[in-house]
Amino acid sequence: MRKLTATQVKVIAIIAMTLDHIAFTFVPSGTALHYILHMIGKTTAPIMCYFLAEGFRYTHDRKKYFIRLLLFATISQPVYYIYVYGSVPDSVLRFICSLNFLFALVLSFICLLILTNDKLDFTAKGILTAITISFAQFVDWGYIIPIWTIIFFFFNKDRCKMLVAFITATIIILPITFLKYYDSFASFTFNYGALLALIPIHLYSGERDRSSTPLKKKINRWFFYVYYPLHMVMIYIIAP
Repeated sequence: MRKLTATQVKVIAIIAMTLDHIAFTFVPSGTALHYILHMIGKTTAPIMCYFLAEGFRYTHDRKKYFIRLLLFATISQPVYYIYVYGSVPDSVLRFICSLNFLFALVLSFICLLILTNDKLDFTAKGILTAITISFAQFVDWGYIIPIWTIIFFFFNKDRCKMLVAFITATIIILPITFLKYYDSFASFTFNYGALLALIPIHLYSGERDRSSTPLKKKINRWFFYVYYPLHMVMIYIIAP
């Protein structure tokens, strides 16, 4: 079977995210199309967690990587809030207690910084990681994002263990986090579309598009960050 490059997998993630947000904005809930588009859309988050773990492992400058994440998370926040809630926040507290997905990646990055810090002992790593993950209650997707990222980072050399850990965490943590927002378990189940992310992840060749020019590499590096708030602006503008 033909393998996919990093750029191709990221394009799949971007398309899936767009379909998810189209369903959120335009497709009536309870319909088959709404369910299917959301199920496809849920593949985006695990894919981005996977590439965050990959990026953390291979980046030459973790500081710049972190600043880039934090910068675009901050830029995207007002766009995200207005897109999701349809209005500007009526309080600062509400604004900072409903943070966008990029902030979830920021927390995930911090978890990896803690867990790979040789100056910290096992107990300190555990406590600091738990505290960091606890802040995920205020971000899109919640606790599962840093947990997925940790799994992808530490089990990257053992696909079997990664598969088992990812599926187990997804099956257990998603309903704990989100089931309360749904009328029934059946209406919640499209969130398990996140498991479909294993398909493009499995097909990923591990190659970072070596044939790309420096310009293409820059575009690939920045495109998702720019596209994330931009597509929400576009959908919000054309929404009825």
